[in-house]
Amino acid sequence: MKISFNVVARRTLYVGLACILVIASIALVVFKGFNLGIDFESGLSVSVRVENSSIEDVRAAVSSIEGVRVQNVGSSDDGRYQIRAKVSEGQDQRDVEALVNELLGKSFSSYTILESSFIGAKFSSSLITGSIKAVAIALALILVYVWVRFRVAYAIGSIVALIHDVVLLFGFISLMGFEISSTTIAAVLTIIGYSLNNTIVIFDRVRESIKGDNTQELSTVIDYGVNSSLSRTTFSSVTTLLAVLPLAILASGDVRSFAICMIFGVVVGTYSSNFLATNILYVLGKVPALDILKAQEEEDLSDSAMAKRILDDEKKVISFESEKLAKASKKEKKEKREKNDNDPKILV
Repeated sequence: MKISFNVVARRTLYVGLACILVIASIALVVFKGFNLGIDFESGLSVSVRVENSSIEDVRAAVSSIEGVRVQNVGSSDDGRYQIRAKVSEGQDQRDVEALVNELLGKSFSSYTILESSFIGAKFSSSLITGSIKAVAIALALILVYVWVRFRVAYAIGSIVALIHDVVLLFGFISLMGFEISSTTIAAVLTIIGYSLNNTIVIFDRVRESIKGDNTQELSTVIDYGVNSSLSRTTFSSVTTLLAVLPLAILASGDVRSFAICMIFGVVVGTYSSNFLATNILYVLGKVPALDILKAQEEEDLSDSAMAKRILDDEKKVISFESEKLAKASKKEKKEKREKNDNDPKILV
């Protein structure tokens, strides 16, 4: 059974749903905020193993430390926890680490410090700035690339879809309470590339369809572009989900968060490529200054004019060569006739 979507006819539903999700995601980010990882928040991070304990026990043991946070690492039965504490300006990180050791020693008879790391305020600030720049530069380069390869209407449609994906992904991260870390930023950039790839495939189908017949309605062309590439985008999404699903189930820590963000991003990116970017293209394509059907017609006429001019030039060259050959042949015949007239004749 072949599935077909009336993308443009139901644009109010598709775009409206996207707008609602974007508003909800922004609200989550504003009111719930992010759980910044040690990469983006200065402080001390201590990984410990405490046998026969719960996360509530560990939290109670270190609760006297200002701004302390405790999280499970791996499954709840492993007894591995990550303790994060803020280090005030002028405070020595070794004093905070010693305090963590002291409090754990009072509450548990046996525990092991697996790893300890410290991130300074200056480094965390530069990392936040660098991450924001990385996402902004990626979006800007994508805008330029799509603008050059297609037209401005296509570029705006793709950027709106990518912004939708990024906002929803950050809203999802805030909702789930995942840490914002370098791994999370990697997931965001991966989803941007994945979503753009699907959008480019659909836009390419639309452009080729317009080239083949620019007398069609724009809505018909866009519906064709989506439906003709639907199997490709669907299979691509499913294979990606199958690849990251085991990580989401079996992995732990940052790897698990990365996999879950990828799963959510792939679903959201597939939706935005098929139903949001294409409807933005339709709306912009109807604007006289951005009319993609008229622009394509002018481009086709320009190509036809160029081809006609090349053909005319070729005809002129052929005509010139033919005339040159005719003159040469005429001259040769004349010279031959004159030579025959000048030859001595034998009288009998």
